[in-house]
Amino acid sequence: MAQLSLPKQLANFTSSTTGLDLGLRLLHALTLIGTGIELDSATIMRCSVAAEQIGLGRRYLRFFDFLGCFQNVQDILATGNSMRTRKQILDMAESSALGMYLVLEGTTMLHDMNIYSVSWYTPVLLEAYKFWFYAICIAIARTMLDLLLEPVTSVYHNSSGDANEKKGGKSGNPSPSEPVPSTVSLLNQLVIDSLNLTIPGSLLGWIPVSDMGVAIAMLITTILVWPAVWGKTQK
Repeated sequence: MAQLSLPKQLANFTSSTTGLDLGLRLLHALTLIGTGIELDSATIMRCSVAAEQIGLGRRYLRFFDFLGCFQNVQDILATGNSMRTRKQILDMAESSALGMYLVLEGTTMLHDMNIYSVSWYTPVLLEAYKFWFYAICIAIARTMLDLLLEPVTSVYHNSSGDANEKKGGKSGNPSPSEPVPSTVSLLNQLVIDSLNLTIPGSLLGWIPVSDMGVAIAMLITTILVWPAVWGKTQK
């Protein structure tokens, strides 16, 4: 197959929801970093407004992603096996937690859009962040168990680090012909999930990380995920 031109590759990347969200995530991280740098007050204000609007825009993209999460759970339950494998159990737990996060976050959308303010905004959003935190913890546990207990070869492994990356994924046992993640890809995913854990962790006050630290973690994980997402969008 002929090598696609860079403009064509970029078009493929931005035409996919995952690629578009990842691009916005990069801008989001950079604007958050901009708010913490010693700049003039006007620039800091612009970065703050940009970060808020980009964050809201990313929420539009993942508004219905909870459907994919709950579909993953249904697909696993529909297999009919009375005994679930470790991977199936962890996948169901992760998808359930991530789905609950997305549902609860979605209920606060009108408040964030300044359309309909509600008194329960903060407690509901905090509960959403808890489910997000739990989902990433489950993903980390699964990756660690894969590293310790299973033979590995090579393929990219997805996780809860960013909600959009879970959309449409299928859970369950891999087919005999489907390769399992390599040690390098699992370690890479472990780093990504561990850094992503600081986002909900800091919002909940469970992980003592500064806003700048969270922004840098977001930037690093975006860069680490970028090659895999870029490659997928070119297929």
